[in-house]
Amino acid sequence: MRIIYTTLLVTSLIVGCGDNPEIKQSTTLVSKRPANTLSADTTYIQPTELGENPNKQAARLTALLAIDKPSTMHQRLIALTQLALFSSDGKQTLAKLSTITDALKALSNDMPNDYELMAAYGSALSYQSVFMQDNLGKMNLTARKGMRIMDRAVKQAPNNLGARLLRGVSYANMPSFLNRAQFAIADLSLVKQHTNALPPSHFIDFIDYYLALALSRNDQLPQAKALWSTLSERGGAPFKAQAITRLKENS
Repeated sequence: MRIIYTTLLVTSLIVGCGDNPEIKQSTTLVSKRPANTLSADTTYIQPTELGENPNKQAARLTALLAIDKPSTMHQRLIALTQLALFSSDGKQTLAKLSTITDALKALSNDMPNDYELMAAYGSALSYQSVFMQDNLGKMNLTARKGMRIMDRAVKQAPNNLGARLLRGVSYANMPSFLNRAQFAIADLSLVKQHTNALPPSHFIDFIDYYLALALSRNDQLPQAKALWSTLSERGGAPFKAQAITRLKENS
């Protein structure tokens, strides 16, 4: 799966975001805290498989859109794939993202127990705030709402790796002062621990890259650089090049 592979909210200047009691400013490093409170025999729900790169995602989307009468599950796959493709779209617009967000919202309302879908809606909504930097009030409210939705999805289904992945990547991309990095580390560490994907794989490279980004934003730069260094040596495209760039930035 490849949902939200490019930067989410990395340029946002959101202040006071999120009022979930789970997320409070803390100087405690998440590496010293348990990544989850789930029992040892928990069954983990794997993320939805959408295709590991934009070409495969686009081909799958074309096939889905060709279905004459798409079922609700087909519509779910369409919306999730469109969100994944939007993240790698070189011509992103708020109008395009709003259409995707509206579809995710409607589907989430229709399937309230689909927590990956709920997290995708929250992630897309938070992403909209990137386009609202000329209106800080609206940007703040939109981002806060999106984060609350992602937090709700994870709270309701902490074993849903799709929801954890979406929130983890979104939070890893947020500026350090928002204090979301420790939760990104917990989410992404849990996904890496329980994914069915086996290294070496594009998915593991993806997790390691954003886990390193979260570590770097949680004052754990040595651990982040260790992961990026590994990716720079054995990672596949595009994460190998991105890891090299991050190492140069933090040399």
